Formats: sequence, structure tokens, C-alpha cells
Amino acid sequence: MVTIHEVEKRLKAINEIKNDDEAAHAMEDNLWCDVLEAIASGAANPQKLAKAVLRSRECGFARWCA
Repeated sequence: MVTIHEVEKRLKAINEIKNDDEAAHAMEDNLWCDVLEAIASGAANPQKLAKAVLRSRECGFARWCA
């Protein structure tokens, strides 16, 4: 199950590659899916997980789909 620590670690990784829009967007999508699955599976701290993952919107990369 995804933890706050893992979300923080993955947000840092996204920020490190934010110059590659496609890769950063894919990593963000995967992170959001993992957090949603954790919440749906009964994570003990759903509000904290949601707040943490929403910080990915602050990463400066373009989001687009083909």
C-alpha cells in the first residue's frame, strides 16, 4: 500500500524529470492511480494521501494527451 513517504519520494522523482513532459505526466498518472487504489483498499490516512498526491499539480510540466 502507498504511504505518505512513498508519495513524497515519487513527487521528488517527478520534479527531477519535469523537463520531460511525457515521462513526468506518466509518472504522475501512475502515482494518482496507486493512491486511489490505496484509498479504495482502506488506507488508514486517505485524506493525508489525497492532499499529498494533489501536490503533484505544483510540478511544472505540460499535461496533454494524444
